[in-house]
Amino acid sequence: MRKWQEEQQSETEPATNRLLFEELLGTFITFPHIFRDYRQRLDKSLFQDLWWVYEMMCEVEDEEGLSYRGLVSRAATPQIKRLQEIKNLGYNERRADILFKEIKKEQSAQQIRNMSLNTVACLDEGIDPDDVVRNLQKDVFTLYTTDTGELRDMKKQVDNYVERMMSIVKDPSIAYGMMTGITPMDRITTGWHRKELSVVGARTSMGKSAFMLENINRISSMGYKCAVFSLEMDYKPMYDRLMANKLNVNLREYRFGRLPRDVYEEMIKRKHEIDQIYIDDQRGVDSHYIADTMRRLKRTQGLDFVVVDYLQDVNERIEPGDNQGSALARVCRVIRKAAKDCDCHVMGLSQVARDAEKSQDKRPTNKDLSGSTGIETCADVIALLYREDYYNPDTPKQGVLEVNFTKQRNGEVGVVELKYDRKTQRITSLTG
Repeated sequence: MRKWQEEQQSETEPATNRLLFEELLGTFITFPHIFRDYRQRLDKSLFQDLWWVYEMMCEVEDEEGLSYRGLVSRAATPQIKRLQEIKNLGYNERRADILFKEIKKEQSAQQIRNMSLNTVACLDEGIDPDDVVRNLQKDVFTLYTTDTGELRDMKKQVDNYVERMMSIVKDPSIAYGMMTGITPMDRITTGWHRKELSVVGARTSMGKSAFMLENINRISSMGYKCAVFSLEMDYKPMYDRLMANKLNVNLREYRFGRLPRDVYEEMIKRKHEIDQIYIDDQRGVDSHYIADTMRRLKRTQGLDFVVVDYLQDVNERIEPGDNQGSALARVCRVIRKAAKDCDCHVMGLSQVARDAEKSQDKRPTNKDLSGSTGIETCADVIALLYREDYYNPDTPKQGVLEVNFTKQRNGEVGVVELKYDRKTQRITSLTG
């Protein structure tokens, strides 16, 4: 474990308003989920003699996800009291942006003062004024405001893009996402892609949970690390469905132990296939809890595919002027950013308004999603499920699940018809 030193290096520049950066550090410790958003724009020099707190925060974030407990476990005994004092200064996560800008402005002001002093000193020493101006111009153009930030290295960015494209030429599979093995669906999605948010919506009992668990089962069986945040269903019935699907047995009979003993012996042999799936069934969690847990899983176990069931059950704090769409949009933005940070795909299940059933064609559309404005803006993929036999028992389309891809930011839209066996909870291609 890294040993942190109490002795701090002295700074040659005048101190920034100390309370500002102490409060910013305290805000990061109290609300650790926001630290990642600011980290790339910060430098330990901003925090002067408390640079060690910022550096320790970076180490904890990289290893396990930032937490006060993680900081205390690495701190020397005299530093723990100082960490507690700093933590107590953080009381409102919305203050972070204000504090950050104030600190950066003071830093910019100090840089400008230093340039002025250096310019005067050069002139007093008799240096050619033209050389002084050239150096001053060079220094000025290295400055940037808190609004713009540093410019990106476009050459490096394009080089990375070209390198990736040449890798795809050698191995086209790189361009595909996580394939499920359900051919007609894989054909239209090209797999579930990393850094994207998909939303699967349908009315109750239409097959959302079965669709989600079928994807989890298939993707997990190919070695990908999967996680489910089940805000509605307890982990036990989820295991029932996962295992009934794998064993291809009647779910109801399986749940009540009515199947032959060899089925349950097979269950024991195959239990390792589902213990690789992380299931969190806590209720009342917010989007930041989900995002933080995803990041921790990514670091400790790996993470490729995540399901949130349901998006509308995520506990989002109500703000003035809120409606369901704006609150849900904030949830989707946080989760979608977590997908990018963790380099994984997130699938969110969504409820559909009852009004969808009032139309002659009861197939749901994007506007029927609960909080549709928030979802349509953030989602990379929207898939709506529909079963004709739910409304018409005499239809020839018995056991047919329609998956209507109504939005794909980087792909095609269209309808895929799959076979849905309600007894076993299995979803397969109609052709086998």
